[in-house]
Amino acid sequence: MTRNIIYKIACKECDTTYVRQKRKLKTRITEHKNQIRQTNNVSVITEHKLSKNHEFDWENVKIIDRERYLDKRSISEMHIKLQDNALNLQTDTEFLHHSYVSILNKL
Repeated sequence: MTRNIIYKIACKECDTTYVRQKRKLKTRITEHKNQIRQTNNVSVITEHKLSKNHEFDWENVKIIDRERYLDKRSISEMHIKLQDNALNLQTDTEFLHHSYVSILNKL
C-alpha cells in the first residue's frame, strides 16, 4: 500500500534526492511529472531537471517510512535533514535544533 508514506526520489544523473510525505504516493508522483511539463508552476524537481537536464528515477521511488497519523508522519519526514544533497527547500525544518539530527540518525 502506498498511502501515508514518506518517500524519496533520486536523480538518475547525480546524488540529488527529494524527500517528502504524502497520503497517496501514486497521486504525488503524477503531480511531480505534470509539474515538469508546466512552465508556470516550477517545483524544485522541475528546476533541477531544467537547469541540469537530469532525469529522476520515477520507477524506483523509495518508501522510507509508513505512518497513518499526520503528526507522526511529519516527524518522520525530518529524514530530509539526513540527505546529503537534498532538493528540499527545508523551510519547515530550517530551525530544527541540530541535536535532533542525531536522534533521527538512530531511527
